[in-house]
Amino acid sequence: MPMNEKYASEDFLTRWLAGELSDEELAGFKTSSVYGEIMAIDNAAKTLSGPKIDVESALSRVASKNQKAQKEPNVKRLWVFTAAAACIAILFAGYTYFYSTKTYSTGIGEKEIVLLADGSFVELNANSTLSYKRFNWEEDRSVNFDGEAFFDIKSGKDFTVNTPQGTVSVLGTKFNIKIRKDLKVQCYEGSVVFTPLDETNSSMELTEGMEIQLINGQLYQKQFSQNTPDWQNGFSSFSERPLYEVLDELALQYPIQFKLDTVDVNRKFTGKFTHNNLENALKTTLEPMGVKYHISTDKRIVTLFE
Repeated sequence: MPMNEKYASEDFLTRWLAGELSDEELAGFKTSSVYGEIMAIDNAAKTLSGPKIDVESALSRVASKNQKAQKEPNVKRLWVFTAAAACIAILFAGYTYFYSTKTYSTGIGEKEIVLLADGSFVELNANSTLSYKRFNWEEDRSVNFDGEAFFDIKSGKDFTVNTPQGTVSVLGTKFNIKIRKDLKVQCYEGSVVFTPLDETNSSMELTEGMEIQLINGQLYQKQFSQNTPDWQNGFSSFSERPLYEVLDELALQYPIQFKLDTVDVNRKFTGKFTHNNLENALKTTLEPMGVKYHISTDKRIVTLFE
């Protein structure tokens, strides 16, 4: 059995809490990563509000009970191991909390603001997911992300956003990431570096007012002038984008499905639609394209025809 696996076993931890380890076992345990992680959890727990967990005190009390139990009936020894089991449960609960991954997700038409531990915040657009590990956040500011979101990041150590199409790295800045079929990154303040997973493209630095798009494996760069992303103001905008992309975005903001019939969805669309009125959104999107539509009585199915 690997040494760290041995130290993390329930039997070993029970013996530790019960004070039954030999001097050699205890010395080896205190040099292991398992012991370091347990002590880190204990130290972190002391900074939280509410009852504090004193691992050393608990160990002393349990060990004391164990010494008495050697001269008393077996029922006393059972009490010791019950207490030890409770301590182990607390330690594992702390381990699970501090080392677990926190995940935030939004559904169709939903938006959510996520406040991170350092005061940074992320606003998620519809159908987006953000996850990160709680432990050691100040030293390892990294998140996994898919969808669309606006990031307002406080200055500090490197902040990294891992996406299915590449990573965005910053120190402190404001930027928007949109990942649907393609990827778009817009920098609103400071600078960011985008590193695509596809090694055929090189990393690219963006400063305020710069935008990049990764479309079919090709990187495109241009300037933009908005102060905030359009979706934060309640609408989605497009410039020379295929109609199917616009329909996909409509289906993210409204609980609808499209029946396309013979409509050509590859033609390009330039314009915008609102997020708070389905009829208006369909009208402003489809009428300029010469596409007619019919909405089902339950407003779930939109049939397109020409």
